[in-house]
Amino acid sequence: MKMKIDNLDLEIIKNLQQDARLSFRELGRKLGVPHTTVFTRAERLLDRGIIKNFSAILHPHDLGLQIGFVIIDTKAAQSKEIAGKLAGFDEVRKVFRTFDGKIIAKVIVHQGHHGFEEFLTKLGDMDITAYPVHEVVKYDHTIPESGLRNIDLYKKKKH
Repeated sequence: MKMKIDNLDLEIIKNLQQDARLSFRELGRKLGVPHTTVFTRAERLLDRGIIKNFSAILHPHDLGLQIGFVIIDTKAAQSKEIAGKLAGFDEVRKVFRTFDGKIIAKVIVHQGHHGFEEFLTKLGDMDITAYPVHEVVKYDHTIPESGLRNIDLYKKKKH
């Protein structure tokens, strides 16, 4: 049986999403628990794959890079193979498959006028719709607290 996450786990996740540089000692003080408890809980969340890693989040546009999205329309039976091929490109940062066979990929390339076009030529003759991003309005990698509280692993305390 999978172990559930509780309010303390959610608070640790929420705080680390906002600032992964927080020391476990600082986080323990903030949450009113010993830092050893925070360490143990964070390690358990890592071991279970709920937290994937701790890293710096870079904003590609601020670094002079171009973000784009590619949608490939394929047959559902072929989408897994094509998604795997797409995932192999270094420029491709995220790949998603839909039930109806569409593949959506987030691509990051150099900002030059032809950067996105050059990448698209690597994809050959697939049925592609491409969207180079002109402006980033919101760039957030966190899961909102409301989403965290609604996941199946979360167990609500009974009052």
